[in-house]
Order: sequence, then C-alpha cells, then structure tokens
Amino acid sequence: MSARSNLQVQTNSFKIERLNDKKQYHHCALMTPYIGAWTVIVSFHPELNKASRRIEFFERLQNHTQPETFTPKVIYDGDAIAYSSHVLAFGQSQTFEINMSDRPTTSTTSKRNYTITLKRVDAAVIDFNELRQFIEGRIKQQTPKVIQAITLLQLIVRQAPNLKYPNNVKAFFAKEVGYRKLGGGLDIWKGFYQSVRPAINRLLINVDVTSGVMYQEGRFIDVALSVLEQSDVRALRLDPSSPAFRKLKSFFKNVFIGLEHLKLRKRRIADIIPRAGFYEFKKDSDPNDMTVQQYYRETYNIHIKYPDIIGIALKGRDGPVVIPAELCRVLPDQRYTRKLPQEYTKHMVEFTSEKPRARLQSILNGIGNATVLDYQNSPFVMEAGLVIAKEPTVIDGHLLTPPAIQYEKGRPPVSPRNGGWNVVNQRFHRPANISTWAVVDYSLNKSRGRANTERFVKMLAECCQQLGMSVSPPQAFLMGTGSQTVARDLKEASARTGKNSPDLLLVVLPSSAADIRFAVKHYGDVRHGVSTQCVREDKIAKANNQYCNNVAMKINAKLGGINAVPSAVLHKLPRPFTIMGVDVGHPSPGVTDQPSVASLVFSHDYQGVCYESITSIQRPRLEIIENLGSMMTKAIRIFYGRNKVPPYHLVLFRDGLSEGEYAKAADKEIQAIRDAIDALWAETGAKEEKPLLTYIVVGKKHHVRFFPKSEREGDKSGNCPAGFVADKGIGNPIAQDFYLQSHGGLLGTSRPSHYIVLRDDNFKGNVDVMQNLAFSLCHAYARATRSVSIPAPVYYADIICARANFHFNPELHYDDSAGSTISGGASFDLSRWQNGYFPKHENLRGKMHFM
Repeated sequence: MSARSNLQVQTNSFKIERLNDKKQYHHCALMTPYIGAWTVIVSFHPELNKASRRIEFFERLQNHTQPETFTPKVIYDGDAIAYSSHVLAFGQSQTFEINMSDRPTTSTTSKRNYTITLKRVDAAVIDFNELRQFIEGRIKQQTPKVIQAITLLQLIVRQAPNLKYPNNVKAFFAKEVGYRKLGGGLDIWKGFYQSVRPAINRLLINVDVTSGVMYQEGRFIDVALSVLEQSDVRALRLDPSSPAFRKLKSFFKNVFIGLEHLKLRKRRIADIIPRAGFYEFKKDSDPNDMTVQQYYRETYNIHIKYPDIIGIALKGRDGPVVIPAELCRVLPDQRYTRKLPQEYTKHMVEFTSEKPRARLQSILNGIGNATVLDYQNSPFVMEAGLVIAKEPTVIDGHLLTPPAIQYEKGRPPVSPRNGGWNVVNQRFHRPANISTWAVVDYSLNKSRGRANTERFVKMLAECCQQLGMSVSPPQAFLMGTGSQTVARDLKEASARTGKNSPDLLLVVLPSSAADIRFAVKHYGDVRHGVSTQCVREDKIAKANNQYCNNVAMKINAKLGGINAVPSAVLHKLPRPFTIMGVDVGHPSPGVTDQPSVASLVFSHDYQGVCYESITSIQRPRLEIIENLGSMMTKAIRIFYGRNKVPPYHLVLFRDGLSEGEYAKAADKEIQAIRDAIDALWAETGAKEEKPLLTYIVVGKKHHVRFFPKSEREGDKSGNCPAGFVADKGIGNPIAQDFYLQSHGGLLGTSRPSHYIVLRDDNFKGNVDVMQNLAFSLCHAYARATRSVSIPAPVYYADIICARANFHFNPELHYDDSAGSTISGGASFDLSRWQNGYFPKHENLRGKMHFM
C-alpha cells in the first residue's frame, strides 16, 4: 500500500442545517390534454414536449388562473407530478382551463386554450423521517420513501430559480451571472447546477457553476446573418438548394419568435421560406392570389424592405403562414439543446474554464446573491423549513503516491511529478518494428505539403528509433486525390510495399477532413486489417520532438508494442487477472433512430497494459448493456486462448452510468456476468475455479469539486495535487465509494472521478487497494506521458464507442444527426443496423488498433 499524506479541502457542497421532520407533502398526478380541432395527449404535442413549456403552463395556472387554490404554491416537477404542503380544496380531481394570453377569451382563442387536470393520488404523505434515518445509518438501503424525499428536496431548492430562468431542470442559466457571444447565432450563459446529496450524518446541496448555450436574441435578420457569419442582408437571398439555406432551416426549426407588428406575439418557427415577400397565397374568399408584400402593405400599412430574402413560416390551419424576416425577433431565454458545432467548442471551453479559487468564489457569490440562488428568500425553501449553510463543507482527504513508470527493462523507472513524466532518453518497454509501410498524403498544398511530409516522416522515423523501435524507410509515397479515392489510394500504397497488409499506413490529412479520415479507418480497421495512423498537415508543418513522440506512442501501441508499465498492486493478485473497461456510446443528442454501441475492453497480459476490444449494437439510448453476458463469454474465451488459463480475478470498471442507474446495473449487468460465467463453465466442463468479480462504476458526469484551502497546498494550476482521494465526508451513506483526482490540473478546475463499488469479491472491501489500483491504471494510458482522469481501460472503452461510426456501412450515415429523425422505440429496426455493422478485421486481433 502506498504511503499517505493527509490534505484538508473545501468542497462545493453546502450542508442543510435544518430539516423539518414534521413537514408533510401530498402529491397529485397531472394530466394535460390539448383542446383544439382535435384532442391530443400533450406528451405527443410539440407545444408541450418540453418541460419548460409544461412549467410555463402550470405557473400560469397558479399565478393567474387559480391563485386562490394554490396558496401556498404547489411544487411541480415539470412532468406529471405536483407536490403540495396542504390538501388542495378541489377534492379528488379538477380540470382547469388555461388561457396563456392576457386578452379576453373568445371563441377563436379558446380553441388554443389548454386544460390541466389534477388528480389526487391515493398514496401516503411524503415526509423526511426515513431520509434522516438513512443518513444516520439506521436504514441500510435507499427505500422508496428515501428516494421520494430526496426528489422532493431537489425540487424545493431548484423551484424558485427554475421558474425565473431558462433551465434544464438540474441547472439554470442567468445572463447576469456571466455571458459571452459565441458566434453562429449562439451565446453562452453561465448558471448554477444544484443537487441534493445524502452523506453520512449530513445532507448536502452540491452547487456548481455551469453553462448553457442559448439562441442569440434580437432581430431575426441579425441572428440569421450571425449564423452564416455574414454582415450584408443580401446574404439572405437564398435558394432552397443552397447549403446556407439548409443550415438556417435546421438552426431555426422550432425556435420561438416575436412578431413586431403584433406586439411581439410569441410564435414558433415551422419552416424557412425563400423570397418570402413574393410568396403567394389566397386571402379569405378572394379568388385571386396575393403576395405577402401586398398583404402587409394593405393590411398593416407596412412596406417590406427586403421582399427577396428568406422569411418565416408558421404552422397555419390551412397551410403555412409566411412572415417577412424583418418583422420577426428571436425571443430571449431559449436554450440551444443540439450538439454544439465543433468550431465553437474552443470558445466554450475558454469561457467556462475558471481557476479553482475563482470557481468557488463564483459559487459563493451565487449563494449570497439576492436575485440568483437566494436560498434564504425562496418561498419554497422557506415553506419547507430548510436552513442551508452559507459556507462550503470542509472534508479530510489524503494523497496517494504515484506509481513508478517502467520503460526499458533493466533501467531505473521514471517517477511522475505533478501528474506527468518525461519520455526523453527512454526506450519503450516492448518496442514494435515497422518493416513495411507507406505514406499517403492528402495535403491541400501539394507543393509545400510534400516537403513538409517528407521532413516529418524523417523526424518520426528517427524518433521511433530513439524509443527503441526498428524502422525501415517507407517503401511507398503516394499523393492522394480526395475522399472518393481513399480505398484505391490505400490499396495501391499497400501494393507498392510488396504486401497487401503492410505494418503501417501513415496518412496525412487536411486540417478539416472528417470524410477522408472515415474512409481511412473504415479501410484499415474493417476491410483490410491494416494499422493506420492519421496526422494533420497543419500539425506536421510545425512538428517538434514532442509531437513525434506522441505519434510514436500511438503507433507502437497499435502495432502490439508496450510503451511503459506503471507499477501496480496487481502483483498482489496471486492468480491470472483481467482488467476490464465497459461503456455505452450514443449518437448525437436528440437522435433516437440510430443505435447505441456498447464496448468492452479487457487486458490479456500479466501487467494489465495490453487490451483487446469487443463491441455490440443495441437499441437507441439504452444505458444498460443488453449483450454483456455474450461479450463477457467472448472475452474469457479470447483470454483463455492467449494464456491457456481463464482469468481468476476479474476487475471491471463501468463507465457511463448515472446515479439513478446504479441499482439497475448491479441487478442486471452483474447477474448477466455471473450467468455467462456459469454457462461457459458448464459448457466447457472447466475444472478451474470461476472468476471472482469486482464491479466498480466510474462516474464522470457529476459536479463535485475540491478546492485546496491555500495555494501552497495545491498544484501549480491551483487544483488538488494528482492522487488526491476523498472517501469520507461526502460519500454515499450505504455504498462503498470514493473520489479520486488522478490527474494534474491544466486548465480550469479539475473534475475528480467518482468510484462506486457495487460488488467486490477480490479485495475483501480493502478500499486502499482499490484506490491505488485505480490510480495506477490512470498512469497506463498508452497515448500520454501524464496520468489521466479515469483508468486506462475505461478511457479505451470510451474511444471504442466514439469510433463506432467507422464500423458501419457508410450508406447508413451513422451519427449523422442531419439525416436522422425522432423515431426510435417500437418501430426501430435493430437488425438493419446490426447487419450494417462490421467488427474489426481479424488481422488486428491482439492489437490496440483504437490508439
């Protein structure tokens, strides 16, 4: 066990100092049909698909329609449940009609009204008694009442700001907290995330600074020009077949606008129309067509300045209602929920990265701000009788000693400092050889590109040789022509080496060439089983020794070499072991007609650094792995084939689960693993003992942060030093868990990883051993000379999922959100995707091709 040194830190968690055990809440089920020309359950109607819209309607009910019924205010979860601290006066159920306009109801407007039906649920009242027993350790499991009480507390602390600001339920975003124009019609707003978390003998509110992408508000024309990065309104004279028109059509779909000629009446964009001023339609019973331009001149005495640019189409009863762009304003407070365009990611990171002390101060400012979090004056917090601390919780943690990094056998190991180490003057632990290889160059600048590529190839070969690899000169150098000829180019380059499957194909890409990279990886990983390494022409033009070292580390691992071996506690495992990483990857946000991809990577050597991968296709956005049992069976068979014995110790790190999914994972996935092992032993008649399983969830999607109490206790970035562990003070009352900040800080505030042990047959509950194992594996990531934030096998499983699109038939357009629709569920054809998915080529077995 590594030596420990203690370190006391502040957290972004605030204690609930008073919890009113006598407070009780009742809950009601909420049903909201839409009343119009036909009746549709609201969950299927666009107007109320979003929680924000449902909350807007419910608040209209409380504040305008029936305020006398809802005093004190009812707490609404944005879905189907409302909580009340008093018995509502209407009895078992009542239906309310909601008019969202302040104008008097007419026969016309009543068709657009909604009704909200509240039905009292025959269930026990909710209080906080069992929750208190849970955090005090008198109840050893999260009972339904405990879960319900935590859920209610979440709503209580979030309710006031969520009613005031745009939000995603867990976090809200306020322009006054901080904002920046992002470009492309988008802004970034800062805000705050809030979550109630039970800990041993205390109940905490985790508060963190977060950010959201918002649609830019203002004149529609200005926003549209920003999307296209243009300044002249003539840029909006667009043909429907143009890429710019399609971009605007996609960007503005379902965005709310205000109509200036109708006092900013709120409407939702259904479509974009070209040359909107000249769009023709029939007005009422008039048999003649009239243009939009004529209509606005005759009806509103408005002269349309730009009749030949795009306009807005609203959904009308008898067809589209076309509005000129100059009469529209994009309304404020609208969240952009799609995938952020890659070109803006850097600006997003720059804006959201705050040094630890600055981040903590921002949180404290938010809690003390009378207009933002303001727990002291929230009517919901006051009604519940909660008192919340103003100062952050302080906890005790400790520092782990980093593992030694062994490069060439027989030489002294390297000792990491501040989460990093240097590869200079080192040789790989097991260097690979490059006997046959070719270079294929897709540089856009052909003349200068060839010279840059030749210089880089020479530097790379020398670097590989210095690291111990044997490298022959490349046998072929081919100038590629574009994405349509990649397979032909690579095949020709391979032939020139004298082998159909050379050791390596080095491919030079333009700075932006996703289509070429896809074709390269599909050719190498799937079709021909050739290791490929892509580099970008802008990177190699200024390549130095460090860059070449990074590329060399990838190549060596891809070809079956071992870069370095961190010392670990693995030698304490007396029998053969395998370390596994498991994850599920999903297509882009909002895409539900494409499958999710599950990956399993597992070590097959006696040092825990060489990994094989297995993938499986499953239904969209399903987090539990459906085929984990068969994947496990395959992994054990491969391990046995390589080592002539099955693994006895099986340590699995599971990525991607949210806290609400832990119990389900423990129930389904652990059982699937045990069933698969039992079935395999029964089928083969194996005499060896069955593997012992340790199953650990690695959580990254959380908001717990640690802040050194003084600068001298942090690293040079102001974060806790690499190896900081917290296993007391904020941990779960019943689960064995710990937080490990395994990497050195670089930019902003580091996020520790949260480890939750759901089963442990190997280490007998010795958390010190598990902490050191996890920390050691964070130094085993073959691409880096720094410790990373999660164990290497988990990182590898992430990479495998991210590379899934390389394995699908290109005609399926996997993870292309532009070509997808919201159509998952029962009609989803999984077999179509399974038939169009190709595993990695047999030639790459035993190699870490994903590096």
